[in-house]
Amino acid sequence: MTRVHVLTPGFTTPNGRAFLFPLLVHRRALREAGVSFALFKSDANRAALCDCDVLIVDSKYYSARWVAETPAVLDALADLAERSAKLFYFDITDSSGWDHARALPLVTAYFKNQLLRDRSLYLKPMKGHRLYADHYHRTEGVEDEDGAVSEPVSDPALLDKLQVGWNSGLADYSLMGPSRSALYGRLPMRWLLRHSAAFADPDAVRALDVVCRIGSDYKRQTVAWQRKAMALRLVRWTSTDKLSRAAYLEEMGRAKIVVSPFGLGEITLRDFEIFMAGALALKPSMAHMETWPDLFRDDETIVAHAWDLSDLEETIETLLAEPARRLEIAGHAQDLYRRHTVGKQAAGLFVGQVLRILAAGSRRPPSGESNENSEGAA
Repeated sequence: MTRVHVLTPGFTTPNGRAFLFPLLVHRRALREAGVSFALFKSDANRAALCDCDVLIVDSKYYSARWVAETPAVLDALADLAERSAKLFYFDITDSSGWDHARALPLVTAYFKNQLLRDRSLYLKPMKGHRLYADHYHRTEGVEDEDGAVSEPVSDPALLDKLQVGWNSGLADYSLMGPSRSALYGRLPMRWLLRHSAAFADPDAVRALDVVCRIGSDYKRQTVAWQRKAMALRLVRWTSTDKLSRAAYLEEMGRAKIVVSPFGLGEITLRDFEIFMAGALALKPSMAHMETWPDLFRDDETIVAHAWDLSDLEETIETLLAEPARRLEIAGHAQDLYRRHTVGKQAAGLFVGQVLRILAAGSRRPPSGESNENSEGAA
C-alpha cells in the first residue's frame, strides 16, 4: 500500500474543494489500487505528517504566508523535504502562470492544475503572473497598479519537475453542488460529496443564441481587460450583467453558445457548468496550455477565438449558421465531461492519473547515501 499524506487547509476555498473532492469521492477505488490517503490540517507534528511514502502539500496551506513570511515558508518546505521520501507540491492556483518559483528546488515534483506547453516560458518574468496578462500588457499597453511580475524559474533543469495534476473540473457544479462542498468543510458527511447527473441535452430547444454573464472587477487590469473588451463586443447578443446562480444556470440551459473568457485563470468553473448545460463553450484559445482532464480541445469540445477578440463576432455568427457542427462539439464535450465525473469509467480514469502522479520523482535516499543507485518508487 502506498501511503499518501496531504497537508491542506481543507474545504476552505473553491480551488481547495475541487482539489480534494475527487480524492474523497474515489477513495475506495484508490485503496483498491493500492493507494491510501490521510489529510492533515497542520504541520505541527512533522514526524507524523512525513511518515508516509509521498507527502503532498496543497499550495493553499501556505498561500497566506508567502508574501509576508517567505523565508519561513521556504524553511518549512525544506524541512518537510528533508523528512519525506517524496515531497510533491500541488499549486492549485487558477492559471498556468507562476507564483511559487522558489519552492521548485525544494520539492521532488511540482504539480499544477494547468501548465504552459512551452515550459521555457517559466524562465521569463510575466506581468500579472499570467501569460495572457503579460500579452495584454505588451499588446494593449495595460498596466496593473502594483506592477506585479512573476518570479522566473532560476535554473532550466528545474523545469523537469513541472507536471500536470488535475484541474478543478472534478467537483460538483450543479445548482447546489458548491454549497454542498462548502458545507462538507464544516460537516464532513460523505453523502455531501457526490457528482450530479443533471446534464441537459444539447439537442434541447434553445431559444437564446449567445449568453455571457461575467464580472470584470479585478484588481489586476491585465486580467480584467479581456472581459471588459468582450462585454462591449457582445452587446448585440446579450447583457453580461450577473444573475442569481439559479437564473444563471437556467439561462445557460436555454443557450446555444456560452462565451467563457479567462478570469484569474484560463479555466473557470463556468466551463464545467456549460458542459452540464449542454451549450457550446466559446473560449479564448487554450493552445498554450495543457491540463487533465483534457476537456478543452478546439473544434472537438470547445471552439476557440483569438486572444485579441478580433474574430469573436465572426466566430459566433459562423457557429449560429452551423447548428450541426455546434451540436456535435457541445455533445462531445458533455460526453467527455460526463465520462470523467458520473460515468462508469470516472473512478478508473482518476485512479490512473493519481498513479501516474505518484510515480513521479525518485525516492529520497537516507542521509549520507548517494543518489547514484537510488530507485524510483511510488
